[in-house]
Amino acid sequence: MQTFKMAYVILCHKNPQQINLLLEALTAEHVEFFLHVDRKSSIEPQILHRKDIHFVKDPVDVQWGHYGQIECILRSFELIREHGVYDYIHMISGQDLPLVANGEIVDFFKENRGKEFVKHLKLPIEAEMWGCLYRVSVFYPRFLISRAKAVSEIRNRYINLVMSVPVLKRSLKDLPMDLYKGSNWMSITGECMQYILEFTKANPGYVKLFKNSFCGDEIFFHTIILNSKFKANVVNEIKRYTDWDTGPEFPRTLRAEDYSRIRQQGTECFWGRKFDLDVDRVIVEDILQRQLA
Repeated sequence: MQTFKMAYVILCHKNPQQINLLLEALTAEHVEFFLHVDRKSSIEPQILHRKDIHFVKDPVDVQWGHYGQIECILRSFELIREHGVYDYIHMISGQDLPLVANGEIVDFFKENRGKEFVKHLKLPIEAEMWGCLYRVSVFYPRFLISRAKAVSEIRNRYINLVMSVPVLKRSLKDLPMDLYKGSNWMSITGECMQYILEFTKANPGYVKLFKNSFCGDEIFFHTIILNSKFKANVVNEIKRYTDWDTGPEFPRTLRAEDYSRIRQQGTECFWGRKFDLDVDRVIVEDILQRQLA
C-alpha cells in the first residue's frame, strides 16, 4: 500500500524558538516541512535543520496586503513539488500550534482522502464594502497598501471613487466569472496543489491582476480551486481555531485565559493560531504538553 505523506507549509518571520517547538510537536513519520522565512528576517540559522525540513531558498519580502502573501505560498508549493508527491498540504504559520496528537490528524485526513478543506464565501458578500469586489476591481499603487490609519483613510476614499465610476475599474476578463474569498490557512490535496501551479503558469493574466490587488491572498487560491474540478470535493471547513472576535489583536494572540474557550469552541480543530512566546509562554507550554487531551 502506498505511504500516506503530508507536507506542512509554514510561513514565518519571528521567534525561532517557538517555530522549533512547533516543528518538534508536528514531527512524525512521513511528514515533511517546507518553511518560507520572510526575506526581512534573519532567523533561519536558528531554526532546526534536518532532512525533513526544507527552506525556500529565494524567499519573498512579505508585507501585509501585498502580492508577496501569495507569492510566498506559490514558492513553497514549488519547493514541495521538487521533493515528491504528498497526499495533503497543510498551510500554517509559525505562530500556530497543534491542538491534538499527530495520529489524530493523520487518521482524519486518511479517512477523508481526496477532500479539500477550504473555508470560503462566494463574492459579492453583502456584509463587506462593495461586496469585497474592491479587492480586485481597483488598481492599488504599493503606497496605498498599509495598515497605517492615515493611509487607510486615503485608500478608502480612493476605493470609493474608483468603484463609483465604472470606467475607472479594472477589467476582470482574466478572472473566472465566480470569485471566492476565504482563509488561506487551508488543507488541500497534493493534486490540488499541483493544479494551482499549473493554472498559474498557464494563466499569467490571472497572476498579473493580483500583483496590484488588495489582500488578494484571500481570493487568489480560493477562486482557482472553486472554479476547478476540485470544487466537487471542497469541504467548507479548515479545522483551525482562530479568535477573530475578542481582540485586542485581530486575530487575537491567545493567552492562558483563553484555554477554556479553546477547549469549548475548538473541540474539532487540529491547529490553533495565533500564539506568541513573548506574550504568553504558559499557554504555549500547556498546549504542547497536553494538546488538549
